Formats: sequence, C-alpha cells, structure tokens
Amino acid sequence: MTVASGNKDQYNEMATEYTGYANLPMARLEAELIRTALGDLTGLTVLDLGGGSGTHARQAVRAGAQRVDVVDISEAMLQIGRDTSPEEERSRIRWHLADVSQPLSEQQGTADIPGGGYDVAMANWVFDHALSPDDLRGMWLNIVTSLKPGGRFVGVRVHAPEPEVQSEYNPDTSKYGSKFTDTREIPGGFYCVTTLLTDPPFSFGLTPMRDSYTLANEIPKSLGMIDFAVVPDEDTEIIKADPEFWKDHLEARSFVVVTAKKA
Repeated sequence: MTVASGNKDQYNEMATEYTGYANLPMARLEAELIRTALGDLTGLTVLDLGGGSGTHARQAVRAGAQRVDVVDISEAMLQIGRDTSPEEERSRIRWHLADVSQPLSEQQGTADIPGGGYDVAMANWVFDHALSPDDLRGMWLNIVTSLKPGGRFVGVRVHAPEPEVQSEYNPDTSKYGSKFTDTREIPGGFYCVTTLLTDPPFSFGLTPMRDSYTLANEIPKSLGMIDFAVVPDEDTEIIKADPEFWKDHLEARSFVVVTAKKA
C-alpha cells in the first residue's frame, strides 16, 4: 500500500518491515473499514493503485472480485505479494510495476491494464505520498480514466484538519500503532515523518496534500468524481468492542476511509 513519486527506494527498503503493519490496531480498523466499503465484489474487476504487497487486493478477492490489478512503484513490495499470497487468491491478482502519479497508459509495466474497464479502484494511503498537487491530480486522473462510468472508488488517507497542521501535526496515535514527527509545511500540503510501531518500529516520510487531508476533494471533483463520503468508524465491530480504547481516535481521526464514484 505504498507509492511515491521519485522516491521508491524508501519502500523497497522497508518492504519486509511493512509486513508487520497488519498486527497494529489501526491496521485492524483499516481492514474492517475497507471491507465495509468494498462490499460484495462478486464478478467485478478492481484496480489497486499503490497496492504494495496486496493486503487489500486479497481482501477484494475474498469479497468475490474476479480480478485485481495491483500497481506499485516498489518491486520489493510486489514480490512479497507474489510470494505470500495464497494460491487461490494469487490466481486472481496481477502485479504491475509503475508510478501511479504518472499516466499508466504510458508506462511499460501496465500494458494489460484496460482504460475505463474497472468496476472499483482502490488507493490506500497513496495520496499521502503525492509530492505536489500535480502528483495528486495525476493519481486521480489514473483513477478516473480506469473506472467505468458509475465505477466506485475506495481509499484510506491521512485526515488532518487545516488548523491542526498549521500548529504542528502531531496527533496522539501511538496506542493505535503510529506516531508523527518533524512536521513542516511544503507547497500544497505538509511533510512529516511517520513511525509505525511494529516490532521493530520503522519510519518513512509522508507528504499529504491539502486537497486530500482536509477532505476538500476539489481535484477529483473537477475530474468527474462525485458522491464523496467517509465510512463511519463508529459502526465498526472493532470500535464497538472497545469504545474506550478508540475514544481518542473518534474525537480526532488521524485517518479515514473515503468512498466516491465516477459520474
């Protein structure tokens, strides 16, 4: 679930460590939210932009997807997906090496990705690695051009209301499995170092753009995406089971799962 424009080395380097992410509380919540957002995918085709080792691609297959095309900039992450996916899931997943901020149709690794042919497109944590508003627009262009009319979008992203970023983005999320440090503003958004508290912990840079982290969504709306909505965290079984533990998250969500569709 990683992507970067011109910075694939950090994802190749952390590919092995990232496999421990699934055990973190935030990852378990994320998985349930994505499962809810995807719904029944029986017979459908899915494009998974920045899909890394295929965590959510496998979710899509288990939800009935006929085929999932994973696109990622890290060959190391893709190889982990090829090596670890169970055979019954692997047969319905294809792996493509490409930069999802650039036109997929112009890249060598995506020749068999059909333009306008997908029922669902995913982009999980992908927008938070756009290095500029132009990068973010490029990602959304790939989503719009890949979806059928009426096709659905599902994706996880950083959520950070603008005033909080201006003061310094540093939510208390350590009990959920992550922390944010070294925040600074950059053109169109902000930069921060994210540490995932796996065993052992590891860190990488994030560059969320304002249009994404504030949920303004002006870029995708201008490209024809409509009906944006946030999947409600409070309806998940994991939060219902321990609302006190998740109280801080519900009061100031550091990430959300967003859905939309192509007009």
